[in-house]
Amino acid sequence: MEIATERLPFERPLGIDLNPYRPCADFSTVDLALIAQQFQHLDWTPFVLAILVGGAVGLERELHGRPAGVRTHMMVCLSAAIAIQASQSVPTALGESAVGNIVFDPNRLAAGIVTGIGFLGAATVIRSGDIVRGITTGSCVWAVAVLGIVIGQQRYALAIVGAVGMLAVLIGVDWIFRWVRPLVYRRLVVVGSGSDLTAISASLREVLTQNKIRIQDLAGRIDPVAQSCEINAYIRCRNLHQAPKLLTQVGALEGVSHVEWTQISG
Repeated sequence: MEIATERLPFERPLGIDLNPYRPCADFSTVDLALIAQQFQHLDWTPFVLAILVGGAVGLERELHGRPAGVRTHMMVCLSAAIAIQASQSVPTALGESAVGNIVFDPNRLAAGIVTGIGFLGAATVIRSGDIVRGITTGSCVWAVAVLGIVIGQQRYALAIVGAVGMLAVLIGVDWIFRWVRPLVYRRLVVVGSGSDLTAISASLREVLTQNKIRIQDLAGRIDPVAQSCEINAYIRCRNLHQAPKLLTQVGALEGVSHVEWTQISG
C-alpha cells in the first residue's frame, strides 16, 4: 500500500539569505545615520554611574590588597548595566513586525547575570589551613553585579543607597572588628626527651590553663628506641597573638626539646 505524500513548496524566510557562499556585505552598507541617531538618544547616566559605583567598591578592595580590585568591579557593574539596558530595548525593537506573541522577561537575564557572576566571585576565595581569604571580595563582586542590574533598570537612587551601604559595611564593620578577637583552633606539638609522657602532659596542661587556653583533645606517641615522646594538643583560644609567649613557656619546661604551633587544616 502506497501513501501519497504532497511536497509543500519551500519558502525562504523574509530577510534571511540562505546562501552560505555569498560574500559578506562591505562597510559601505553600514547605516551611519542610524548609529548617529542612536548616539543622540543614548542615555549615558547608567554607564557613568555604573563605573563610579563599581570603582568606589573596587577601590576599597584594592586598598586591602585583594586581587579583584577597581577594574574588576568596574567591569562587572558596567557589563551588568549594559546587559539590562539592552534587554529593555528588545521588545521595542521587535515592535509590530514580530510574528505571534513574544514574551521577553528581563528578570530572567538578571537572574542569569547573578548566577554567572557567582562563579567569578568564587574564584577570589583562597583557603590556607583554617584561614579563608576572599569571601568578602567574592561577595563584593556579586553585589556590584546586582548594583549594575539596578542601574540598568534606571533605579539610580536605589543603586546609590546600595553602594553607600556597601561601603559603610566594608569600612565601618572592618574598623569595629579590629577590636574583636575571634576564637581560633590550633595544634600544639610538644616533643620531649625520654618516655615520661605523663609528666610532660601535666606540665603542658598547667601552662595552658594559666594562659586561659582550652584543650579540645590530646594525642601522643612514644618512641622507646629513640627515647622520645610527642604530644599533639588540639586547643581553642582567643586570637591574642599569644603564640610567641606560649612557645617560650612550653619550651622552658623540663624534658621538652621541641615545640611547634600550627594551624589546623582540613
